[in-house]
Parts: sequence; C-alpha cells; structure tokens
Amino acid sequence: MVASRRSFFLLPFTGNGLLPDGGATLTVAASIGRARALRLALLRERLTAPAAFDAGLIATVCEESEIDRLVRDWAAQLAGGATTALSRTKAAINSSTLGGLAAALHRETEEQLPLLVSADHREGVKAFFEHRPPEFAHDPTHDGRRP
Repeated sequence: MVASRRSFFLLPFTGNGLLPDGGATLTVAASIGRARALRLALLRERLTAPAAFDAGLIATVCEESEIDRLVRDWAAQLAGGATTALSRTKAAINSSTLGGLAAALHRETEEQLPLLVSADHREGVKAFFEHRPPEFAHDPTHDGRRP
C-alpha cells in the first residue's frame, strides 16, 4: 500500500452510528495493533500517511508526483519475479495475519445491519447533511440491536 505524504486514513463510521466494515475491524488492528485501531475507530482520529507508515498500516510514503512511477516499478519487479513463490508468500502472510477475515466480515455484517436502521445512524446521516455534530440518544440500555 502506497500513500502520498498529503494522504490520511480515517475510520469515521461511529460518527454516523455505524461500525467499521469491509474487514477494517480486522485488517487495521492486524496492521497497527488493537489499541491504536480502537483509538482510530472510536475517536475517529485521522492518521497521516507518515504516521500510518510508522504504525505499519502502509508500505511506503512518497510525494504525490512519485506514486505512479513507484507503483509501476514495484509491479514490474513483482511481474519479473517468481510469481508462484510471490503469490504463495503473500497467501501465507495473509493467512498468518488475516486468517479470521471471513469471520470478521460476517461479524461486521451481523453487527452493521441493525445499526443501519438505528436512530443513531439516522441522526448521524442527518447531522452530516446538515453540517453539524450529531446528537446521539446515549441510551445505555440500547445497544442498537433489534428486540
């Protein structure tokens, strides 16, 4: 993963009454650790590209004008390599670090569905379009699940 110095990473989902999905609950934590992933997801903090590199979320940071050249160079190097060994190496590393991806995707779907119809999500979307902070209900007895 390559990013320009001006890039940033953000998990804004909870600000709209949702949880991170697309495997982010697993992949981000696997890359940068549980505590930092929780901080990004719960507090919706921006992670700059240099900080993302330092944390292990991305492979490199470069100037925006250099991204295309760098990606082409890496693609050429990989294409000229032992593609079966490269593929199996990637699969082995992914299996070791992301072996629970299918379960994480399933869990995210199961948790996200009730949130999509929640009052918090409706308020989060409304606030977004009205360019204001959301005013969530903060009902400690309600976890967003259907009865």
